[in-house]
Parts: sequence; C-alpha cells; structure tokens
Amino acid sequence: MRMRIILAAVIAAGALDPLVSNADDLFQMFWRVNCYQKASNGRITVRRVTEQDFVNAVAQNNNLNPSDLVFVYRPNKHDTAVVRRSDGAFVADVIQMEYNYTDLVNPTGAIIVRHALLYDEAHQVALGSFFGVENRQLSADGQLIRDSLSGTVVYSKPDEGQVYSGKVSTGSRVADRSGG
Repeated sequence: MRMRIILAAVIAAGALDPLVSNADDLFQMFWRVNCYQKASNGRITVRRVTEQDFVNAVAQNNNLNPSDLVFVYRPNKHDTAVVRRSDGAFVADVIQMEYNYTDLVNPTGAIIVRHALLYDEAHQVALGSFFGVENRQLSADGQLIRDSLSGTVVYSKPDEGQVYSGKVSTGSRVADRSGG
C-alpha cells in the first residue's frame, strides 16, 4: 500500500512538472512614449502612446476584452507580449528585443546594462532601439524572483510616417498559471 502511495506521488509530481517548468517570468510593462507624425496640413503632431494602446490593439484583433489583458515584459525571452491578466496565458507578441542586443552583466547576474534593437511582427528590419538597466533578484538556485527594467526607446515606423521616443519600465510580477 505504501509503495502505491509513493508511486502515485511520483506520477503526480511528474505530471505537474511541465506546468511549472513552462511558466514564463512575466512583469507588467509600462510604455510611455510620444509618437510624432506629420498632419495633413504639414504640421508635426504629437500623441501619447502607452501600454494600453498595445493591449487595445491585441484585444481588437483577437475579439477579447482589453480589461482581461495586460502588457508584460518577459525577461527570459527579451520581449514584450500581451497576456491574459487572470492566468498569464500568452495572447500576442508585441515588441521583440531578442535578436540583436548587447548585455553587460555584473558578476552576480543581478545588474544588466542592455542595448537592444527593437522589432515587431509587421516589419522585417529593426524599428529602433532600447537602452536601459535591468535589476534582477535571483534565488539561491538561480530562479528569477524579481526583475526591474527601465530605459529609453527610440524607434520609427517609416511606412506609417511615425517616430517614437520615450520611457519604459516594469512593475509587479504577473503570475503565469497557464501551464504553457
């Protein structure tokens, strides 16, 4: 009988392992940038773009309620995404920083100075760049406990006649209970 209980516990632990190991580290991302573009009268106009604009676009494209979604930074993937607020399930990629970047990492891995080129799904070439500092708190076994990223983005979408500049930062952790 004792052997059956042990066997059942081992099987249950094995079944849960993929759920735990596939969890993404997610941190709410704040995106505060100005978008400059030329109006029909030739004047330069400025409008504010925030993370909510990304959330609203993803919600509209996927017939979802924007209040159910949140914009996040995924430090292990060097990108941003929109996920479900309730369980962290992935909905859409937004801006990627994972293809071309330079990281200067201190000896403990706690501080990273990063310069990265920015990409999105709609463009083949880099849109611009990010420069900032990432402060990480790691557990004794190397698991990410806390992540704080702050920096500046400068990018453009020439096909739309837009130039962007502003500040980005992360906030609290968003739990990934999606299992994958």
